[in-house]
Amino acid sequence: MAKKVAVIGFGYVGKAVANFLKEKFDVLAYDPFVSPDIAELKSGRITLSNNKDEVNACDFAVISVPTPQGENGVADLSMIEGTIEWLSTPLIMIKSTVPPGTAKRLREKTGKRIVFSPEYIGEGNFQVPFWKGYPDPLDMKKHDFMIIGGERKDTSEALEYFKRIYGAEVRFVQTDSTTAELCKYMENAFLATKVTFCNEFFEIAKAFGVDYDELREMWLLDGRIGRSHTAVFKESRGFAGKCLPKDVNGIVKASESAGHSPELLKAVLKTNETFVKNNPAK
Repeated sequence: MAKKVAVIGFGYVGKAVANFLKEKFDVLAYDPFVSPDIAELKSGRITLSNNKDEVNACDFAVISVPTPQGENGVADLSMIEGTIEWLSTPLIMIKSTVPPGTAKRLREKTGKRIVFSPEYIGEGNFQVPFWKGYPDPLDMKKHDFMIIGGERKDTSEALEYFKRIYGAEVRFVQTDSTTAELCKYMENAFLATKVTFCNEFFEIAKAFGVDYDELREMWLLDGRIGRSHTAVFKESRGFAGKCLPKDVNGIVKASESAGHSPELLKAVLKTNETFVKNNPAK
């Protein structure tokens, strides 16, 4: 019998996951807030059901609900925890970005088989050279790596769902869930820091009467730098959107709770706040 997969949360991450998995599996989308008229559902390849019993009849579930920035910058996990409470599929994968230790804590609390896999679906509409190893922001089939964290028996089983579509050329890394969760925060914190660094040098270049775009092209001749996230947009300064601000705030708060104060990342947030506040477009 064909395996049935449920995707909980049908936003931009959930849609990408569902569109990927529908290549080989029957996919059921659960999202009480989504319209059945959107293109992915009207095609008939993905079924929308807000019946929890139908969801729990699936073999595998992927959670892709929002984890917005809550009070004082802490990640709001209420939707994740609420979903885990009623979800009873044999295997559960969290794709939503969560603080390090979340999947482990929920496994221990519920006894459910829970793994975490960082998502690499982006918000931007810029050209992304996936052929260089950059994760395509919309199409998971163009990704050349996948990370799954959790107990090895569970990560191996979850991997089978993705291997059937990715094939042999994609790099698969299995690790513990806390390392996988921290990896996602490390990525977004680095990209936010890089954006802030480049915006700072935009101001330094202006102070010396230097054209930043000319300076940037010379700087990027050194292959160690990497072109990603180095453009500075005069009408939209700093980093914004759904992911980078909440994730940098999230890892700052999680780190403080773990006993470390990340002063560099705090400075990144403070500096970026100045750039965003002074955006000419505002």
